[in-house]
Amino acid sequence: MRSTQSFLRGAAEALTVTAIFLLGGLASAAWLSPPGPPLSSPAEPALYLPGVEPDPPTPTLWLVDGYNTIGVGLLAGRSREGWWTSNHRRELLRRASGFEEDGAEIWVVFDGAKPSQDAGAGRVREVFAPDADAWLLRRVEAGAAVVTADRRLAERVRRRGARVVSPGDFLARCHSEA
Repeated sequence: MRSTQSFLRGAAEALTVTAIFLLGGLASAAWLSPPGPPLSSPAEPALYLPGVEPDPPTPTLWLVDGYNTIGVGLLAGRSREGWWTSNHRRELLRRASGFEEDGAEIWVVFDGAKPSQDAGAGRVREVFAPDADAWLLRRVEAGAAVVTADRRLAERVRRRGARVVSPGDFLARCHSEA
């Protein structure tokens, strides 16, 4: 009987000490935390969920590796004969003009000199450069999206803070206007 009482007294003391430490820790954390709104509320999602990556903000600047997007995205599974021609360039520009983000700034860059007979395509800016990859690297900025399947270029623009989007994913967001 005496050993049972002794055990219960020891357990009660241990729980009391644990409760004191717990309450003291909570009180000091509340005292040390900065004033302001809570980190999350029902109106806004939690800032961090383990194992879940937040969606990055939608880019407003879209830089498109033109011939790469034609070859990999536009002509995927189709004959690649004449893939560099003005017909395919116009098709890409037409598709890009139907991009789902109305406020997006879209630049499509092609290697080479601009042919004199080609015209612009509305909100989509067409650029010809001696080296499209070099042009893209000069123009890229953090938060921009670069449309390419070129692994080397993709790695280089990622290091500059840009998001890489595959040609197929970009074209899937371009709604054709009949």
